[in-house]
Amino acid sequence: MMDESPTSLKRKQTEVNSEAKPEIPVEESVRKRQNIARTCVHEVAVPTGYASNKDESIHGTLSDPIYNGERAKTYPFKLDPFQEVSVACLERNESILVSAHTSAGKTAVAEYAIAMAFRDKQRVIYTSPLKALSNQKYRELSQEFSDVGLMTGDVTLSPNASCLVMTTEILRGMLYRGSEVLKEVAWVIFDEIHYMKDRERGVVWEESSRAT
Repeated sequence: MMDESPTSLKRKQTEVNSEAKPEIPVEESVRKRQNIARTCVHEVAVPTGYASNKDESIHGTLSDPIYNGERAKTYPFKLDPFQEVSVACLERNESILVSAHTSAGKTAVAEYAIAMAFRDKQRVIYTSPLKALSNQKYRELSQEFSDVGLMTGDVTLSPNASCLVMTTEILRGMLYRGSEVLKEVAWVIFDEIHYMKDRERGVVWEESSRAT
């Protein structure tokens, strides 16, 4: 959510992109694809035979997600198509991967996931690759939400907070140790997920995303 990097919220395999890309032939029972307003591509990957138990009047369908329920967070602006689809998928308890250009509004999607965690009395973890970015995000989220903590290795503030901001390495360490904190976590937000391609540190993102 800083620069052009994607942001990933882990739950299931759902992808929302703000720019259309070529259709990739895939078995129909495994993937469905929909172009939204010619500015957003929503692609879903599910196991063969998967059946959703969501009320379509509230959540729409797997290939055409909408959300007509009470929202965890509202915005003083009209959401773009990719943001609307992201919110709908989050309310369906699906993982999403959001890729959009700089200042497109990826942060709004992450903030919605955090708001959902607060609404549902759950915990959420927000990871970033650098301590400086974690410190910055902690300050920003503290202005928006009431119960935010920080864990960078150098600094630990409110480790029992509902929303914990930390470096991705800290999260991996918690996963390796089987930290009790993780048992209460409903959402993990990976900022700067493009670091997965980094030769030296990419393994941290890969292991963390696989383990959550």
